[in-house]
Amino acid sequence: MLSAQLKQDLTNPWLRGILAVVAVTVSVNIAFITYAFIFPPNLVVKDYYERSKNYFHDAQIRHDELPTAWRLQLLVPDQLSVNDAQTCRLYVMDHQGQPVRSGNVTLAAYRPDNAEDDFKVELKLVDTGTFAASVNFPLPGNWDVIARIDADGQHFDTAQRIFVQK
Repeated sequence: MLSAQLKQDLTNPWLRGILAVVAVTVSVNIAFITYAFIFPPNLVVKDYYERSKNYFHDAQIRHDELPTAWRLQLLVPDQLSVNDAQTCRLYVMDHQGQPVRSGNVTLAAYRPDNAEDDFKVELKLVDTGTFAASVNFPLPGNWDVIARIDADGQHFDTAQRIFVQK
């Protein structure tokens, strides 16, 4: 009895359509999940997420180092567009409030979803305490920018999240 009723129900085109939609949805989800496990997005810095979490959680450590810390201010243009070179500046003052006259300064741009697009640019001294370079972002979206200065055996950095428009 149940078998005959089931055969009759399966001939209904509405039931077949609903079952087909459910089967396609489940199949596509399985394919996406499999693809995500086989080809995960890789990051340049293997512990990127841990470091970014710690960057903001180590506020107390940075606060304790304030008397000897340098002051860094990263200035990025408000409107950034893809493949439009813009000047990024880093203003640096030492722990005594004097502008820094030398040092090795790099600006690293990390794309949170794909490490292949990450890049670094070296900033040059353009004025006392001011380092600058022309930066060209190849893709739109969010970028994490970290400016780092190495001078006098010390290193300091500052981070900023920016958005690049199409």
